[in-house]
Amino acid sequence: MVLLFGAMLGLLILGVPVFAATGIAALAYITLNGLPALVVVQQLFDSVDKFPLLAVPFFILAGNLMNSAGITDRLYAFASHAVGHLHGGLGHVNIFGSFIFSGMSGTAMADAAGLGTIELKAMKDEGYDDEFAVGITAASATLGPIIPPSLPMILYGVTTGTSIGALFIAGIVPGLLMAIFLHAHVALAAKARGYPRSVRATWAQLGHSFLRSIPVLLAPGIILGGILLGIFTPTEAAVVAAVYTLLIGFVVLRTLTPLQFVKELRGAFETTAVVMTMTAGAILFGWVLVRENFAAQFVAFMLSFASEPWQCMLVLNVAMLLCGMFMDPLPILLIFSPIVMPVLDSFGIDRVQFGVVMVLNLMIGMMTPPIGAICFVLSRLSGLPLARTFRACVPFYLPLGIVLLLISVLPALTLTLPRLLLK
Repeated sequence: MVLLFGAMLGLLILGVPVFAATGIAALAYITLNGLPALVVVQQLFDSVDKFPLLAVPFFILAGNLMNSAGITDRLYAFASHAVGHLHGGLGHVNIFGSFIFSGMSGTAMADAAGLGTIELKAMKDEGYDDEFAVGITAASATLGPIIPPSLPMILYGVTTGTSIGALFIAGIVPGLLMAIFLHAHVALAAKARGYPRSVRATWAQLGHSFLRSIPVLLAPGIILGGILLGIFTPTEAAVVAAVYTLLIGFVVLRTLTPLQFVKELRGAFETTAVVMTMTAGAILFGWVLVRENFAAQFVAFMLSFASEPWQCMLVLNVAMLLCGMFMDPLPILLIFSPIVMPVLDSFGIDRVQFGVVMVLNLMIGMMTPPIGAICFVLSRLSGLPLARTFRACVPFYLPLGIVLLLISVLPALTLTLPRLLLK
């Protein structure tokens, strides 16, 4: 086991891509132990030959098309008219816009790259500090994978055998709490720093922007409503989201061209290839860990630190936050999830609750140095040096951390809705 982890970490330090590092380490183990090479082929194929993973390319395509079709512009206009008059108006617009957009995209990166471009420019033009604008944009982008649909929750569900529909619904209350605490943070910061607020929109302006946004606002209801009513599965919901976005872009808004569609389709293929390759390598690595009975050893290790469920959750949170500082979210999710399942079972922790906790941990990790992916994107979009971008995110750890603590120690926040709606 020491050799296995040592090989993986060594390759990562040398700059080898994560999927290659996990795959090569696992391959070395299989070769040294004299196992047939066919095992590698079987595990790699089985890891991606899962029906729920079909949702991945369609959700990625839907997110790409929303940005390309100008859907984000309409969302931002509606959010601005709805909450722009509050103290620190554009900060609230940032959160509210991301909250709506998260109901369609399923990823933090789509939010940061799509709405982030509009939000950062608007806040800079209104005189907001660069650090505040970047920090709130990064924090609001973390709503994307918490509020359904969610690409990380799909991968977690596939890896652990957890109901994806239950995971989607379990993210609603935590997503609302995140938005509320971020709004409160912006309100306090706005009063302390004297940030401006926009002129209150008239009812006519608000109504006009709402009407223009109706096709977009319907999307989250269609996706989640279809799942709850049993019209389609979470996997099929991804296809519905992509087709619905195409209809909005080509028929309703008429802002999407065939050339743009081909470009976004190619981008979705490339991103899907990265995700699937990473998934295959991580699951092969996980298979080796299972064969070595690592899960049982990890359970014994955890029991030495914790005797109560809340203590276990605290230790796991610290572990995931530390991992999030040095690794991308997907490898952590794919490698860590199968290992920790026996721990959850031994402490009686619900897998659905932990799935939401884990995804929020990984989203906070995307805002932390040294390799926070959201910060790299926003640094490029804003022109702010990377070190200052990371520093800008620090104040927003508090509201997100409070929500993380609440959903870790209060299972009802994540489990009540799934139990009520999925009887």
